[in-house]
Parts: sequence; C-alpha cells; structure tokens
Amino acid sequence: VAAAAGWGHTAVLVADKENNGIEENKTMEVEPQLMVCGRPHDFQTLMRLRRLPQPLRNFCVEYTLPSKEEQISDLTPSVLQRIASYLAGENEVTFHEEECRRYSNVHSLLEINLPNGEIPALEGDIINKSAFDSHASGRIARENNNEPDHSPLHTHFQTTLVASAGVTAVISKTGTLYTFGLNQRGQCGSGSFSPNVWTPSRVAGLASPRFILDHGTGTGDDMFREFKEQENAIVSVALGLQHGVALDSEGQVFCWGKGERGQLGQGRKMAQNGEGGTKNEVEPEPNENRTFDYALKVANFHDPYATTSPSANNIYAPLLSQNDSKIRLVSAGMNFTLAVTESNLPYIWGKNICINPNYSETGINLRSKPVEDSTYPRYIPGLPPNLRIERVACGTHHASMLLEDGSIWAVGIATDRPVPLWDEAVEILAPELVQMDELVSFTAGFDRTAVVYGSDSGRRQAIEIQLWSNEEFRQNGAVRPSWLDWLESQDANRKVCSFHRGWMHSVVVTE
Repeated sequence: VAAAAGWGHTAVLVADKENNGIEENKTMEVEPQLMVCGRPHDFQTLMRLRRLPQPLRNFCVEYTLPSKEEQISDLTPSVLQRIASYLAGENEVTFHEEECRRYSNVHSLLEINLPNGEIPALEGDIINKSAFDSHASGRIARENNNEPDHSPLHTHFQTTLVASAGVTAVISKTGTLYTFGLNQRGQCGSGSFSPNVWTPSRVAGLASPRFILDHGTGTGDDMFREFKEQENAIVSVALGLQHGVALDSEGQVFCWGKGERGQLGQGRKMAQNGEGGTKNEVEPEPNENRTFDYALKVANFHDPYATTSPSANNIYAPLLSQNDSKIRLVSAGMNFTLAVTESNLPYIWGKNICINPNYSETGINLRSKPVEDSTYPRYIPGLPPNLRIERVACGTHHASMLLEDGSIWAVGIATDRPVPLWDEAVEILAPELVQMDELVSFTAGFDRTAVVYGSDSGRRQAIEIQLWSNEEFRQNGAVRPSWLDWLESQDANRKVCSFHRGWMHSVVVTE
C-alpha cells in the first residue's frame, strides 16, 4: 500500500485483505506492516560495489546471497561467498536473520516491528483524537486539568514512509516518528552519534525550544537530546542523504543530522545586499553550520514582501508572523530542504542552492563558484501568483512543486548539463495535462519527478519530467516511462498507484 526507494534498499508497507469469516465476498484490511529489503543499514558497501568492474560486482552480489535452494537459517558461508564478501568490503558474510540485518544484506522482504506494538500510518489517514492526546502537549494539558486543544493545522497524515542512504523513517498511527539505519552524522536523530541504529527508535528534540525549556529535563544540549517525547503528532517526514526533516500537526518543522552546509536551516537572512552582502561582517548563528543528533526547530522564515525596513540596530531581514510561518508541506533533496508555508510561500535551504552574486561568468573566479550555501530558509521567487502549491517533491538536486492548475515548477541543477537554476522557479510541465481531481501520486527521485493520475478513459497515466536547462526541452519534456509499457503488457487492467526511484533501482506500487 506504500513504498519508498532508498539508495540501496526498499521499504514497503504491506496490508493484505482477509476474509472476515462472516460473508463470503466481504474482506477486511489488515493493519499495515513495515518491511524492508536490500541494504537498509549500509551505504559504504554499496558505494564499493558500484566502483567494482561489472563482472566482479555481479560475482559479489550473487555469492553474498543464498541460492534459491538454500535455507537462510542454517547456512555456513562457502569459500566463494567469503571471497565475495571481502571484495564487497563487508565485515562478514552470514545468512542468519539477525546478523543478516546487521550486515545489511537482506535478500527478501524482512518484517520490522515498531516499538510498543505501534502500527504504521498511511498517507491520507485521519489523525484521531487519541493520537493528539498521546503526545506531550496533550499530556500536559490533561495534567493541568485542561481539555487538550483538538484544532491543529494538520488533521491528516502526509508522507509517512521514506528511505535514503541506509536510513528509513516511518510515522505510526499515533503520529510518533521512528527512524533506523546509519547514524554517524546523527541522521537518525536518536540523540547520539552511534554508528548505527538497529531498531526503530524515536527522534529526540521534536518540540519548540520554549516547550523543551519549560517541560524538559537536563541542562544545555542534553535537555534537547534527552527529550524523547514529541510536543505534537508528526504528520510528514523526509530524508536527505544524511539529514532529516519532519512536520508536526501544528505546522512546526524540525531538522536533524548533518548540517555543515546549512541543511538544518538554522541561519538568518541578512537585511542588506540580498543573499550574501553582509554575511562575513557578523558572527554566524550558533547552530548555523553544525551537525546535530537531535531535532531542531526551523524558525527563521523571512518575509519576502516586507514593506518596512529594519531598524539601524537590526542586521537581519524581517521575519514572517507566527501564523504565516506555519508550514504546510515539506520535502528534502540530497543536501537541501524544501518547505511551503500555510501562506503559500516556498522556502529552500542547504548546500549550493543560492546563486553567488560575486561570481562572474566572463571574469576570473578565484576560489569562487556560481552557487553557494544557504543556512537560512530562502524564499523561492518565480511562481505564478494566486496559485496554491498542492504537492512538493525533491530529487537529489532538484525540487518540484505541483500547483493547483496542474503545472509543475522546479528549481535545481539541470539534468542535461550542470547549470544551476536555483534563483527562481521555472515551469517544467504546462497546466492541464495533469488532471488534479484525478491525481494519484506526486513523487521525485534522483533526476526526475513522477506523476500518476487518472484520465477520461478511466486508465491511469504516469509521466516523468526532468529539469532541463533548455526551455524548449522543458516545454516538451514529459515522457511516458518505459516500465509502464511492460506493466501493461503483463496485465492491462493493473492500475499504478505510485512510482519511487532509488539510486540503482525503482519501485512501482499498483492496486
């Protein structure tokens, strides 16, 4: 019923339909179960395999897995299997299930249980009252004999399952966020920099600083690191290469993990000279370019339409009001993060996503490049006015936005040549091709964006779009993916639900 394609692994939510034993033709859906395969706890071995010549790579893949006739529970690795494991850079080859997980060589779907019997949520599910009550804000309201406020900004789950480079994140039906996988850069947000988080664990620090200061324990950074509750239910999650982003029911957005290039959005925009004018004249924000093993709230959304100038003593650009800066949508690319406010303003922050104003295309650029990092949420101009952003999705180096008229706009690095197109959004799909009332899914992976939607004929349509430097390519760049022809040749009546692209594999979900 849902899937995510990481760099070297796949995560799926499976929910079979079973007969309820009362009526012959009546079925009921079983609660979704999280399953993974591939390399959910590994990325380095995958990179080594990629560098090997193809014959050696095929040998390693073949001999680090049991054959179809062998049983995984009782095997002792053969000499060839040990050689293949050594070439691939693995510490040990094993076919026992627990070690198999630990050495990230999961050859078939493996069931992953969430703590305390929690059940994964699905996109579009309603967040029930008990989910809101189960988190810290609801608990504290009850302790103070107050009725918890059940008028959150978000009442439905958005993206609940994502996968990246050896990391998986999933949201449960209670709105609790769990992560597992590689963690050297704190990308699991578990409150430590342990090499790996082997089982689904909660993300630390998912609350506003004020809330943690009032209700947390400990001192200094430990106060945030030890806060393993959540202020509110989490409704959406996204993962970059080594950082994560989560959105809660009140519109607060949090980031964790690697932040040396601004991926966590902890900086502030200067008031003078646009993007970079005074950034070297003041001390950076204390958390601006740091890596964190717990979540931090992103709060500095500047007002792109501010009509008043800051005072002489204020070096920062004016910020949006608290209500206007509530977040509606989030996504993440390889080293950047995208968010859309409730007031329909898109922002992006992270590595190499700003045009460098000091770069000259014709002059000599010593130690200078055409793009630079943005440690603060930078407003994305260029979208047509008065059109609501309905969905967002990010590939490794581009960010796409689906508008209410069916058009798709994007920023990023062009597919055909490394041209930075970050300064303002460009249209990569004209309006009306995608029928918004028949929209099924909107996803992105690596170099392309994928859309699945219905048509007047009743058949599902799927298209892929890329960000091209050439405007003519952009106007005529929508293509029908080749896998759709194969799928229809197998079963013409099978309907596609979503398409997910990983580094070297893709996943298609059908009804």
